[in-house]
Amino acid sequence: MNTRFSLFVALMIALMTTSFGHAAESEPATISVTGQGRVTAPPDMATISTGVVTEAERSEDALSENNATVSALMQTLDDSGVDDRDRQTSNFSVSPRYSRERNDSGSPKIDGYRVSNQVTITVRDLDKLGGLLDALVKSGSNQLGSIAFGLSNQDALTDEARQLAVKSARKRAELYAKAAGREVGEVLSISESAIAAPRPMMRNSMMMAEAADVPIAVGENEIKATVHMVFALD
Repeated sequence: MNTRFSLFVALMIALMTTSFGHAAESEPATISVTGQGRVTAPPDMATISTGVVTEAERSEDALSENNATVSALMQTLDDSGVDDRDRQTSNFSVSPRYSRERNDSGSPKIDGYRVSNQVTITVRDLDKLGGLLDALVKSGSNQLGSIAFGLSNQDALTDEARQLAVKSARKRAELYAKAAGREVGEVLSISESAIAAPRPMMRNSMMMAEAADVPIAVGENEIKATVHMVFALD
């Protein structure tokens, strides 16, 4: 009985070893690399945030003053040729203003109200951007936030960056494969990381207000694409 059992175990081990050997032989050698594509282009549009903040003892007075100033701001946009589709109210709020004094219950005392109306504007002609910023300040805007320079053809440039990323990955794989005495085979997988988009450029609103004609440096926007690729090795 022991002899038969030993033979059975030996046979099973042999079969398993043969099976694992075939599985190992069927798994191709692979190489995993990362490639990056980079495209730069001068921006041809910008998004700016502007607004009006007013304060008064009575909420209705603060609101009335704010409405009048925002109406003047909208007229400035009309005069500057900014289309209705390129302007959007991004925030509107009415909030109490507190003094350092305390009321009878010990809570901060309300001594007025603050009204804020923010508008996001898309500028499609950058040659007019400096003059528009100056005109907005003169029309009553007392809040100017960030300026984000963009590209109207960003999708096409992103695709170009993706193609460059794939070429970069293949070139890197071929370099490593050659050094190892192998050749790059078929693509087994491709995955993409997040696209690196341009960041907004911050400006100080007081600096805007002091400038007679706001100088603007647009520079270049950079788009990066990163891909992870796995190739078979021949």
